[in-house]
Amino acid sequence: MGNFFHTVHFKIKDKEKFVKGINAYMKKKGFVPCDDDEAVKTYIIAFSDDQGWATLADSESSDDTRALFSEAKAISKSMKLPCITEEVTDSDIAILELFDKTGERADKIVVGDGEIYGMEKNEIKPECWKPLLNNKADTQKLIELIGESDGLAEERLSKISSLLGVDMLADSDELGTRNDESIIKLNFKKAEEKKPTLNTLFTQIYGEALEPLGFKKPKVRMPLYVRVINDEIIHIVGIHDMKSHLVPFGAIATVYREDLCIDRTFRQNEIWYKRLKEFYLNWHISDKPFDEAGFYYTDIIDFMPLSDAVKDSLNATMTWILPVLDNVKTLKDVADYEESAFKDYISVISLPINESLAAPFTDTVIRYILDDPLADLEQRYLTALKRREEAYKKSNLSQEDIMERLEKFNKKYNEYCQRLQTFLEDEEIHKQTMEELERRKEHNLELLRKYKII
Repeated sequence: MGNFFHTVHFKIKDKEKFVKGINAYMKKKGFVPCDDDEAVKTYIIAFSDDQGWATLADSESSDDTRALFSEAKAISKSMKLPCITEEVTDSDIAILELFDKTGERADKIVVGDGEIYGMEKNEIKPECWKPLLNNKADTQKLIELIGESDGLAEERLSKISSLLGVDMLADSDELGTRNDESIIKLNFKKAEEKKPTLNTLFTQIYGEALEPLGFKKPKVRMPLYVRVINDEIIHIVGIHDMKSHLVPFGAIATVYREDLCIDRTFRQNEIWYKRLKEFYLNWHISDKPFDEAGFYYTDIIDFMPLSDAVKDSLNATMTWILPVLDNVKTLKDVADYEESAFKDYISVISLPINESLAAPFTDTVIRYILDDPLADLEQRYLTALKRREEAYKKSNLSQEDIMERLEKFNKKYNEYCQRLQTFLEDEEIHKQTMEELERRKEHNLELLRKYKII
């Protein structure tokens, strides 16, 4: 019985670069170099005398031609090197397949009498082999050797080896027993799996749900997703990591606030980032039971992984937070959302607006650019007044105290009406205010571009 073996030969330019390339390829597959006793995969590499060829064998796939050849094509593509796969069957025939630098097959030839194995005789493509040979004479000799049908394939492989300058008769078993300087072994083990970080899980889990809805992940430290509506309104969802549990939060802002400071921690923006429970209490938008305000995780036990906490956070976000954000599409909607600034209190906005103490954290300034700011203020005043009157009826305050408080409230309302009237009627104040709003808008849009959101 003749020999059966298979090997792969790479045409290389630099021995060290080839070894580094193999290591880099294996790293992408999740393997790292190791000692013999740790190895789960070992490559045996034999370099030709002039180090222009590298013969690769896999000690674990000596009986699996398909696995080795599949690896060879992937390595060829990864390192942009031509390679020849070689399969010898019972010393009768050898099948040589040539792959180009892209890992695509350029030619396939049968050395020997392939008809006894049902293989049709094929003609060599000389132009594909020419870059691997020294001259035209060698190319012609290769054509002649391929065309011969007498004798064993191994005899002709020996002559082809001389033409190419590579040993085509050594199999993986032989290479594994040789101990000379032309042979090296590369041992690999599975790299230790790193546990995914919160940001990684957040991007994977939240991204799959939110990106189709128009959200983008900004280039900031916090795990956030942001959606911009009409270059004016910003929807934000995110997770605050309490180191033992995750707290989902949401927020709405406009480009008209003094500074759209989303590149800050949750604590720094806590004044306008609303936690999950706030959405539940303020809007109660779903009939589903509200189970948790935060979602616990730990690295100590397997049944409370971080990934589950992120998934649960997303489910709660989709139930309690996102529907509220979806309803905020206009500046009027923003005013309705900002209940503390626009409903419970008739907020103080100074003229010129850059003197407003609330400007960095709220969007009360948009009151100046609502469709009918005076009518909007009146409606919110009447709503707030009704609430106060109902609350006073249930209180222990004297009638005199109630009247005094209502009088102060009415006085503030009249002052705010006057401020709005000044904005509407004073051309210089109106111009300064609109210029400031435009400046803020451009400043915040530039920030959004910086964060890669728009």
